[in-house]
Order: sequence, then structure tokens, then C-alpha cells
Amino acid sequence: MTSLFFWQKWNRSQRFLYLTSLGLLTFGLIALLFFHYRGIENTVQWQVLSELDEVPVQLDSLATNPKQVADSTQQAAIPLLGKAYLLKEQFVPVSVSIPAWLPWGYLALVLAGFVLLLSAISALPRWWFFAAITLFMGLLSTSHLETLLIFDSSKTIGFTIVAPLLGGISYYFHEYREDLSIEKRIFIFAGFMVALVLLFYFFAKAPLPALTITAYSLLPMVVLAVGFVVWLSVEIIAGFVYVVTNPRTGFGKNSLINFLFLTGLYLSSILLLYLKITRQSEDNFLYISPFVLYAISVVLGIWGMIKRTEERLAFREIGAWLYAGAGLVSTAAIGLVLFTHNNSFIEVFEDAIVYSQLAIGTLFTAYIGLNFWPIFKQGKAVYKIIYKPARFLQSQAWLIGAMGLVALLSLNRFHSIEQAQAGYNNGLGDLHTATNELTVAGQYYQLALDLDYQNHKSAFALASLALQQGDRPTAGAYFQQALQKDPSPQAYAGLGQALLNENLFFDAVFNLRKGVQTFPKNGELLNNLGYLYTRTAIADSAYYYFELARQHTQNISVAETNLLSFWGKALSFQTGQNPTSALGLTKGDFEETQLINTPSKTLSHEANRLALAQLTNATTQAQVIDIALPKDSVLSVNNFAYLYNYGQFTRDSTKSNLFRKLLNTGNNGNFYHELQLAQAYTAYNRDKIEALDILASETVADTSQKVALARQTLQYWLLKENQNPSPFKNQSGLSETDYLNALRQHPFDLALLQASTAFFNQQKKPKVAYQALLNALRFRRDSPEIQKLYIMQCLQLYLTDFAEDGLRDLFAITTTADYQAFLKTYQAQRALIEKERESFR
Repeated sequence: MTSLFFWQKWNRSQRFLYLTSLGLLTFGLIALLFFHYRGIENTVQWQVLSELDEVPVQLDSLATNPKQVADSTQQAAIPLLGKAYLLKEQFVPVSVSIPAWLPWGYLALVLAGFVLLLSAISALPRWWFFAAITLFMGLLSTSHLETLLIFDSSKTIGFTIVAPLLGGISYYFHEYREDLSIEKRIFIFAGFMVALVLLFYFFAKAPLPALTITAYSLLPMVVLAVGFVVWLSVEIIAGFVYVVTNPRTGFGKNSLINFLFLTGLYLSSILLLYLKITRQSEDNFLYISPFVLYAISVVLGIWGMIKRTEERLAFREIGAWLYAGAGLVSTAAIGLVLFTHNNSFIEVFEDAIVYSQLAIGTLFTAYIGLNFWPIFKQGKAVYKIIYKPARFLQSQAWLIGAMGLVALLSLNRFHSIEQAQAGYNNGLGDLHTATNELTVAGQYYQLALDLDYQNHKSAFALASLALQQGDRPTAGAYFQQALQKDPSPQAYAGLGQALLNENLFFDAVFNLRKGVQTFPKNGELLNNLGYLYTRTAIADSAYYYFELARQHTQNISVAETNLLSFWGKALSFQTGQNPTSALGLTKGDFEETQLINTPSKTLSHEANRLALAQLTNATTQAQVIDIALPKDSVLSVNNFAYLYNYGQFTRDSTKSNLFRKLLNTGNNGNFYHELQLAQAYTAYNRDKIEALDILASETVADTSQKVALARQTLQYWLLKENQNPSPFKNQSGLSETDYLNALRQHPFDLALLQASTAFFNQQKKPKVAYQALLNALRFRRDSPEIQKLYIMQCLQLYLTDFAEDGLRDLFAITTTADYQAFLKTYQAQRALIEKERESFR
């Protein structure tokens, strides 16, 4: 029984149930410490707010005929200018809803704990049983089961069902079935508990039944957990006794000195922790978290419970299950308040852990010293008799320790009671936020803030609610209040965003600088401060903070996105009117960062990287990223910047249909002209007429400055097609597909048009040739040769009226001699057509 694995001597069913209970308790402790480690990030997530910017880029260059410039022959180059889009990003804290699994997981641990507690309670001696069952009924009555609206009733139906059922079973086992084993009691209680859960689940009319009962019953669970925390206050010191007096690990006759040294060091650290949580010390010591102390105490208490109850309770039948049940309920309650970052309740538990270990632990140390110092000097195993005092009784130590605990609470004017009430109201605020009753939620948060003025949870929640309602000044005030006692990076970021939205730029900078001083390694604050400095002339500060953010933030992509944006603006500034950057940065400095050679799967990062590649004319591989568009296909700025830069950089023809879809939805009016241009770029290498048609339709429909880039691009491409000769050579054996592909790539090439016209006429497909000529003519109305081909093809299709119109157009664009020469050919062909018509009459 005293061995480390004492349960090995139990029967199989008891061992299985007990190890299962310890497994659940271990899981709860691990989850508790994980939630504690994450802190506010459990319920407040960093979201990224992106801002669109642009830089001018040169997309192509076309050499023209040699011209005499400054007495020397040079070949002038005509550039195709365009723009690429950059994204600047900042972190914004956003409160998220409590996940659906949390209340269910919490209730699973709590109900499992109560199954063990009720099973053990039913086996207690008479007066102990009545005291324990009365306490259980008190907890049940304050859990507000009526809020579940069982059978759509707000009356106490839930309590009326649960209290007699569980209380009656407990009484029956206690009075009439003393012979019933503990494992059978556990299975029976577990069965009834499952039945009650199913009953409440199917007949409760509350919107979120699990979260509802969790919120309304949390306060009594916290009271129970605080009692358990006080019970554990001596376990670590008892562990020191075991270490220094155990023959295998102890120190023999020097054990007393070593015990006093370890205990003195431990109580000194608890005292420092007390000064810290009561705000009496701001020293930057390496403190042990109270919740780590709790977890250690729970583990040690598994073995401590044996010695503490062996003279009063049968450990195997009662004590082990009481401890496991209380541990499950307490750990679940603490884990829940840590996950929801309910500061008021968190401070209640911190006070309970630290105050009890300081007050009761000190008295327990005195109790050990007064009772067992002679045995310490003899080097014997004191841990075996630690709860069998000879002089100073345990009850006396606990009584005086409890008085010390009350004294410590009184020094803080029993503020913990108000904090408990505030924590309860915070939980109700979370509930009504989850049910979208925001006005009611705000009232509960405000009530909590009135009770515990500086609690972070309430102030941050009220700030988030104000932001949802568009009330930025109020949100800023609440963010400021959230920073009073327990500052967080999220509150600093929220306040900075609120100030920036109110055009209080310098206040926002001051606030974020203060946040960085408080949290020097918080990458999100460093990034946001760099973002603010990009709006100033202090470019070196922006670069400095972005580099620091890159080193410390978990989402490194945001920092690198901003660094790319910074370099984009710096390099575009160098190529502008003033070739000197404020930092003296060069393209070589940027290339040393290797940022442009590292593809990313993040939209913003890849968009900026492709923008820089176009700005610096760098060769790199574009990363293909699948974009999960919403049903309405509305583009975010991230999606747009990536798609535009990707389409312009790669000229990937497979994206043309996507751009068409985005345009046809009618939901992307903000990016309409840009999407048209991007669609043209992706279509250009596949079908130049399609690309030119896209640009032409936009320039015809809109003559404003908005389409200037499309008009310029259209003119450049037409000039390029006119300047660059086609590599086409008329060869025998070419297929229809060969001709169609050639026409898509070189739609204005005269030799190709002549050969393809002859080919399609021979293949009895004159309409294909006609369409190719019509396409070419729409953009080459000044070409007499194309006009001639068109006129003759009209005659081929017996479109004499169109041919006559074409003839008039030809007269306007060619010389008289050329026109007269063609007219003879035209008239001869027209005469043949008329003759053929006569033959069919």
C-alpha cells in the first residue's frame, strides 16, 4: 500500500477504474498547463489586416527603328509600363467564440468526478455521509439547472429530477447496501449520470445547453476547487519530508537541516510570489506559476492521501475515489477559467494557491519541526509518521493556518469574493456572446468590470463588442482599461488599431512603443510598430522593427511580407525622380536577403515576392497557390494582389477563365479594371485577338483615367505585333490546327493570313478565314493588304454588300494607283460571282 504503485495489489476492476481516473486526471492537468501556457491566445486570435499598395514596374521593352540621337545612331526602346500590387499587413486581435468542444469536455470531467465523489460519499460513515451529501445538494441547488429550460420550463424541474435521484441512490447504498463494492457503485452512478445527460440533452430548450449549464454552475465548482486547493497546500512540504528522510534519497542525521533549507527556500519563493500577485513587488524574479504548483501538488497528493486518511477512512474503498473525484472537478474548473482567460477567476485561484501554501504551509512546517525534530536527528524515516503528531496536533496547525489564510485575505479586503462574482459574470457574458445576445453580454461584462475594475477579461470583451458595433472611441477606452493591471500584447495592438482608426497616429506609435517595451519579444507588436513607421520618413525604424518581428513572430510570413513591401517601396523610390534612398539601400542589398528566391504558400507573401520580381526584373519561380474563393467569389485584397501579380508575371493562360468568372460575378467592382487587364495578360500568349479584344472593350466603354493603363497596353501590343515579324513559313502538309494556332499567335501577319485564307477556302471552310481576316482588320484598319484580303473573302462568301463597304474603306487608306489596280481584280471576281448567280436562276 505504501509502494509507489500501490494500486497493483488491487483487484482487476478496481485497478482499471482507478487507473482510468488517474488517466483522466493526468489529461486534465496537461490540458490545464497547456491552456495556462497559451493564456489569452486561447480565446483571442491574431488576425491579419492587409492593406493594398502599388509600385510601377516595367513589363516589357520594344526596340524601334534606329534614330539619330545626339549625333550618334542609337536604337530607341519603348517600354511597356505597368504596376504591381504590394500588401502591407498588421496584426489585429479578434475575440473568437468559445469552441463547442470546451463545455462538453469540461462537463465530461466534472461529471466523471461527481460519479467518483458520489460513489465514495455513499460509503462514508454516517455523519460524514450526511455532511457530504448536504454539501453536494448545496452545489446542485446553486448550479441553476433551471436555465436549461427542461421541457421548455424555467422552473426547478432539473433540480427536482436530479436531487432525489442521485441523493436517493446515495442514501440507499449508504443505509442498505454497505456490502456493495466501490466499483459497482461507480458503474451504477455512471449509468444514471449518462441517462440524466441524455435526458437534459434531448429535452433542454436552451440554445447551447452545455455552455449554458457550464456558465451558470461554474461558481459552485470554483468554490469546490478552492477547497481542494487548500487541502493540497501541504503536499509539497510533505514531499520534502519524504525526500530528506527516505533511506534511498535522504540525508541521514542531517535531514532536519536539509528539510529546513528546502522548506525555507520554497516558502521564500512563495512569499515572493505573494508579493508579486498582490502588486507589492515589481522585481523581475523567475517565478514559479501557481498553477504549476497546483499540478505538482495534485500529483503528490495521490500518495499523500494515503497517509492523511489512513486513520479515518479506508483509502482503497473511499479515500482514493474522493481524491480522484475532487481532483477531476477542480482541475476541470481551473482549466476552463484558464482557457477562457477569465482573469477574475484566475486571480481567485492564484490567491487560493499562494495564500494557502504560504499560511498553512508555514504552520505545517512548524508542526513538523515541533513534533519530529528528535526523529530527524536520529536519521529515521519521518515521512512514515508525518501525520501522527506527539505534541502539536494537525487540527491546531490547520486552525492557525486557516486563521493566517483569512488574515492574508483581509489584507486585500476580501477582494477575492468580489473577483469570484466578477468571474461568474464574465462567464455569463461569454455565454450570451456565443448566443449572439450582445447587449446582454455587454451588461454582464460591465457588471464584472464594476466588481473587479481592472480585470482584463471584461475590458477586452467590452472593447471587442464596441468594435463590432463600430464604436471605435469606446473600444479604445476599454482597451486602455484592459492594460491597467494585466497588460497583454493583444490589448496593446487593439488600442493601437483604435487610435490609428481615429487618426491619432502619434498616439498609436507611442502606445505600440510602450507595448514593445513591456513585451520586447512579441513579434506581432514589433510588426505593427514597423507598419506604423512605414507611414513616416523614418524608414530605418520600419526596417528595424520588421527584421525584429521576423525573428520573434510565429507567423513569420507576415513580417517577410512587410519586408518585401518595404523593399518594393524603397527600390521604386530609387528608380523615381530622386535616385537616392533615405537609407542608401540598393538592389544588391535586397538580393542579399534572398527573400525573392524563397517561394511561399501564403498569398500576401507570394504576391509581394512576385511584385518585387517584376520590379527588379529578377528570374524566379512563381508559387501556385489554390485560392479558396467564397461562394459569391468576392476577392479579398490578398486574393486580388496574388492573382493580379501572378497573372501578370507568369502570363499563365489557364488563369484566364478564372479572371472571366471573377468579372462575371459582378461582385468585384472595386477591382473591375484591374481584373480586365489581368485577364488580358493571361490570354495574350494563348490568343492575342482575345487579349486585344478585352483591352479594346474596356477602352471603348470608359475613356477616363482609370483605363489609361489598359489603353497604353493595347497600343504597345499593337505596336509590338507590327514590329515583330512572324516566323511563319508557308509549308505543305500543315493541318487546320496548325493554322489556327498560328493565327492566334500572329493574327496580323500578312503572309499567314494569305496562306490560311487559301487553305480554309480549299477546305470548304471560308467562314473561318473570313473571321480571321475580320479579327485582323478590327485592329489593322490602316493595312491595305489585309483590307484587300477581306474584300475578296467577302466575295468568296457572296457578301457583296460587305465587299462594297470594304472597297470604300480601301480607297481611303491606299494610293490611287494601288486602288485602281485592285479594283480591276475586284471587278473581275465580282463579275464571276454575278455570272454564277445568273446560272442558278
